[in-house]
Amino acid sequence: MSERETEILIRSFDQLHALLKQFRSRLLLDLKKHTAPHRIFSDSSEPTSINKIADTLTNIWFLKKGDGRCTENLYGLIGVSPELIPILHQLNSAKSHFQQSVKKYRDQYGNPLSVLHKRAENLNEDLQAAGLARLHLKQCYRQLPVLDSTPDKIQFSWYTSGRSIKKLSIKEAESRLLKMDISQLHIQLQLEALSKIPSSESLAQIQTQVPVMRANIMWKRNDEITRKARNAPLPIFFPLDDKQSFPEYNTPSVTPPETRQRQQRSDQRIDPEPYLPSLHMHRYREND
Repeated sequence: MSERETEILIRSFDQLHALLKQFRSRLLLDLKKHTAPHRIFSDSSEPTSINKIADTLTNIWFLKKGDGRCTENLYGLIGVSPELIPILHQLNSAKSHFQQSVKKYRDQYGNPLSVLHKRAENLNEDLQAAGLARLHLKQCYRQLPVLDSTPDKIQFSWYTSGRSIKKLSIKEAESRLLKMDISQLHIQLQLEALSKIPSSESLAQIQTQVPVMRANIMWKRNDEITRKARNAPLPIFFPLDDKQSFPEYNTPSVTPPETRQRQQRSDQRIDPEPYLPSLHMHRYREND
């Protein structure tokens, strides 16, 4: 194991840890200094405390019963002093650098968590007392939404129609089926079905994505309107000084709708019925 790669990993974690502490301190100062610089959306009738906001945004651990695949979301808007915007960018950059360091270490030497836990225990003497056990890598990596200028309007809505589509060859599909339990009848039937289509054909593997909160952001400068859309699982940060007004916004539900909002297109190129159900693979429709 390379001491250099271990040193790079630890240094990137230390940088992330230091910037998180710096960001938390500055954020709390900003939230306390202004009378109403933020809007946090919640189902609770009680307002979200500023400590809860800071905890959610800077927590990189999960409880012993926590699921490392999930992150804690918090929806809203936070106007901060312009001096905090560069710190936010530095923090996001440190998150990306740490993620790259973890990936490089894992590719070469395996799981890096034992190294990181040891370092984290040195930095957090109260780690066990707080009931926190393991580093939550997804919460380390997630970027904080930040705008460099104050928007005029932000419209929030749930995007529930997301899906990922991966194009695979017949050979790749067959290889994946053969890795399954081929003694099962449903796998045998799918292998048989696969043999009936031309080897030159491609299949579409479709995975439905979890609903995400989307923000449609608008700036108006003189007669020119600029728009931008982005995912917003965490509060959107933007500069706000004492002379600026808080942006116009809507208040969305913090839970996604249960039904699909977008109608399926009649001209879609992918057959909606899966051809290989075990792999979520569909055939492409022939061009008319």
